[in-house]
Amino acid sequence: MLNRTTFLVGNKKNAGKTTFFNYAISQVREHATVAFMTIGVDGEMDDVIDNKQKPFIYTTKGDYIVTTGSRLNQSDASFAIHHVFPYKTALGNLVLAQTIRGGNVELVGSEDNAQLTEIIHFLKTELFIDTILIDGAANRTTQVASVKNSFFCYILRIDHETLHSDFNKLRALSLINTFPCVEEIKDIHLKKVFEITGAFTESKKGLIPYDCEVLLVNDFTKIFLELPQIERLCSKLQIAYKIKYSLTAFVIILKNIQRNDFQQLLGKYKMEDKFIMNPYEC
Repeated sequence: MLNRTTFLVGNKKNAGKTTFFNYAISQVREHATVAFMTIGVDGEMDDVIDNKQKPFIYTTKGDYIVTTGSRLNQSDASFAIHHVFPYKTALGNLVLAQTIRGGNVELVGSEDNAQLTEIIHFLKTELFIDTILIDGAANRTTQVASVKNSFFCYILRIDHETLHSDFNKLRALSLINTFPCVEEIKDIHLKKVFEITGAFTESKKGLIPYDCEVLLVNDFTKIFLELPQIERLCSKLQIAYKIKYSLTAFVIILKNIQRNDFQQLLGKYKMEDKFIMNPYEC
């Protein structure tokens, strides 16, 4: 994550994304000045879905954060405000602040991808900060494609009760991670290419010509198909992206599942991706 813009996204609510976000920040700040932010509102003190207390983001001296002035005032840390962005949220204008004394803080972020891109550009060109971490929305990866040359970690909570669907989600992401960028396909000019514009949903499968050899989609966030549908397509043609993206790792949070049982599933399907197991798991 050093010298990169890295998004952390999850497969469901309360996947453990914010907890891992805190862990990732603690690791990279040992080696570089870090800036971090979130997409939208990080959340109230108590989660509106299940009334569980949400994890805090902990900031230490020297960190740069994006949030609102009202959240800074409610923090037990202290800050110096460096810049006020012209972006309003329900909780006030977004500001860029540097931590003077460490403590817990609630993050509030940009409400659209264009604002996010401009904030990241400001951090890189005005403050020369290259290590940026972004707490992404649960089950939303579209923001990853909004920032050129960004990376992402995918945090998956795999529950015993939903093991089949959770693991199929992991397998689907693992599969689409192997799709090349269109420039990487040899002799692409000799192949029959068909482009899907916008979201690639089940309803658009009927648009694909029968003689298509390469199916082109803008980026991985546009694929809204289940694992069996993706596998059937891959047996008939090659899928490629217009925009390349980079998956840093899958972060696995197990619930009511033994690690050995999960690793046996990985072996069964010969999955060789980079997996990070829950760093707080005993």
